Amino acid sequence: MFARRTLFICGAGTSFEAGLPLGVELAERIVEKTDIRFGANGYDPIGGGDFELYQDIKQALHLPNNEHQRAASIIRNGLGFSQSIDDFLDQHRTNERVSFYGKAVLVKSILEAESSSRLYVDMNKGHRFSANQARGTWFVKFMYMLGRGLPKENVREIFENVAFIVFNYDRCIEHFLLHALQRLYNIADSEAQSIMDDLTIIHPYGSVGPLREVPFGGRGYNCATLAKRIRTYTEQEAAGDVGNEIAVEVARAGCMIFLGFAYHRQNVRLLQPADKMSARPIYGTAYKMSDSDVSIVTRELAGFMDRGVRMQARESMTKLENKLTCTDLFDYYARSLSGD
Repeated sequence: MFARRTLFICGAGTSFEAGLPLGVELAERIVEKTDIRFGANGYDPIGGGDFELYQDIKQALHLPNNEHQRAASIIRNGLGFSQSIDDFLDQHRTNERVSFYGKAVLVKSILEAESSSRLYVDMNKGHRFSANQARGTWFVKFMYMLGRGLPKENVREIFENVAFIVFNYDRCIEHFLLHALQRLYNIADSEAQSIMDDLTIIHPYGSVGPLREVPFGGRGYNCATLAKRIRTYTEQEAAGDVGNEIAVEVARAGCMIFLGFAYHRQNVRLLQPADKMSARPIYGTAYKMSDSDVSIVTRELAGFMDRGVRMQARESMTKLENKLTCTDLFDYYARSLSGD
């Protein structure tokens, strides 16, 4: 178990280890899905896009066909010039049709990515989750730490000292932990579900939905309906409710661990405590980030802490590693992360 309250802040790199696409690849999939074109008669599809999704969006918004097609075209033609779908949707936040279409295609792309990931289990075929599906990833290394020294009789205590802020829309963490709990402690699905209910997982920008409602990698769901669960940067800031939840968890944390996180300014700002927090260790991956940028981010995160502690001391407690993946971080700082 973790000896102190530990807050994990997770970005796209965490799901990448499970086989989900990073920003550029995800954007390419979205561009393909928005290739909505018709023949001269205006009815026969000639593009290579997702026309099933197009029909769902039409039924949801009840607008003329050319309005939906125009929204798809704006995404297809412009997304390649934006760093991510998140940035693109925020850049077009005043265009409700583009925003809605983008969220819907994002949801479908995430569900499809989940279903083709290493963690997917086809329950309809009687398959069961296996540790081999996550072998060599940070998920398993995390589970090693989480369950160490905890007997089955006390399994309900397993999440007492951990919480997650997940900036992804997928549910890889929830899905993995649910199945890992069942296998490690030989408990029923219902008991594992009940224990998972005690775990704090915050998705600042929303997610595809709770696993009880939308299974991991679920097929056949109306993604236009599910799109309402996704928020842009601006929408999240305007709502404010999730920001309060994040502030509570940041204040409670005795240690913060950043995994697969890109340290975009708006996300770091979202984590910034209103009142300076007491000095505490911060660990994180910054894989392939330059030493110069690591220094800048280190100073930003050290700035979270009370200025009563000298900046040099705060920076020494903030360890970002640009040569370590998420898995590597758990190996390199095994004792440090668990607080032993």
